[in-house]
Amino acid sequence: MADAGNAKRKIVIAMDGSQISEDALRWYVRSMRQDGDYVTVVYTPEFKNLTHVSVIAADASLVQKIVDDEKKNTEALMEKVTGLLKTLEVNGEAKQSIGEPGEQIIEVANEVGANLIITGSRGLGTLRRTFLGSVSDYVVHHAHIPVLVYKPEHKH
Repeated sequence: MADAGNAKRKIVIAMDGSQISEDALRWYVRSMRQDGDYVTVVYTPEFKNLTHVSVIAADASLVQKIVDDEKKNTEALMEKVTGLLKTLEVNGEAKQSIGEPGEQIIEVANEVGANLIITGSRGLGTLRRTFLGSVSDYVVHHAHIPVLVYKPEHKH
């Protein structure tokens, strides 16, 4: 197995805890994995529950509980991803990053010298994507390397 330093291809796969991001990893394994690849799976917790709490109304213990819960969820996801890499016999590592997900994915890709970024598409509707943006849109428009956006395969 290649290590990061002498890998033929360095691939970053964005993971957000969704089934789609896990499916994107499995798709990579089925469809394009090559000997000598080194995969860095990057997860950026979004602390979603904090966005639902009014800063004015929030007491410190509630905010701390939300942060602690998010840390536990992040640790569980990192363990799951590490186990999944082992199960799928993928040479690589899971990495946690803090900040805006799109920016962090690109930063990690730059740090590891990635040749490709794979990200899942959650299929936000046009209206939601217009107001919220999407991580995959951000990565596609700001990365300086190829980006593959995995979309779930729908059976008709």
